[in-house]
Amino acid sequence: MKTDVYDKVNNLVIEGLSKKGLAWFKPWNGGGIANAPINTTTGKAYNGINVWILGAEMEEKGYEHNEWATFKQVSASGGSVKKGSRSTQVVYWHISYRVDDKYYPNKKALLNAGYKESDAEKFFALKVFNVFNIGQCENIEPRRKKVEFEPKEFNPIESAEAMVKGYKKAPKILHEQQRAFYMPSLDYINMPKPETFNTPDTYYHTLFHEMVHSTGHKDRLNRKTLTESKAFGSTEYSKEELVAEIGAMYLSGLSGINPDIEQSQAYINGWVSYLTEHKKEAVGAMTQASKAVDFITA
Repeated sequence: MKTDVYDKVNNLVIEGLSKKGLAWFKPWNGGGIANAPINTTTGKAYNGINVWILGAEMEEKGYEHNEWATFKQVSASGGSVKKGSRSTQVVYWHISYRVDDKYYPNKKALLNAGYKESDAEKFFALKVFNVFNIGQCENIEPRRKKVEFEPKEFNPIESAEAMVKGYKKAPKILHEQQRAFYMPSLDYINMPKPETFNTPDTYYHTLFHEMVHSTGHKDRLNRKTLTESKAFGSTEYSKEELVAEIGAMYLSGLSGINPDIEQSQAYINGWVSYLTEHKKEAVGAMTQASKAVDFITA
């Protein structure tokens, strides 16, 4: 089952990258966080890989609202799924526990038995469940009003600036050299001067990329792909670059900006080939990028 899930997600990523390059990772069209995917019944936001699965499905099918529910939830809400509609599979990690050879199916069962999580050995199982977009349903009203995207034309861009300033544990951001990079050993980001970029959106997208890198520092998320990266072109280096670029696309989506990312297509084409042979890399990169974005926006 786990292999099937990885194959399904990986194939979706490869197809999206082949058609649209890094633009595939923009999880929704404009509107920032107000258009992020949620469960329409509970109001809870989807996270991790599911942000991209549902965002891609919404764009592909042309749904108006990024709201989803299971068949059971739709029925319990007094609605119905339109005949012939096909569900979308989302994934989650189910955690079970073991203490002294006795298994507990979830955290509640473990706590009821008088144990703490630190007492138990954890087991993770990747599982799937099926959801429907509310555009596939009848008698289900959207929980949120649709937010229309308004192009940003001025520098600085207020929403992007707010994202940068909201990064509470950020390193210093300097503008001393005409190249963009994050220096882990000294914990600072260097950016070219904003006026040297073709558009403000591209400046912020590039800055977001370096911000995601910085979350991997040993005093933040201590991400292996950053802390153990040895050299340009190495496997760990390449994985870290993919995490940073996916995270940058996520932050760009949250900010509602539209960077010019066509220049990244050649880079990402190499990853299409790599991902074809490494089934877990797409899931892993998007999961790590999601953690980085959560850290920045906390």
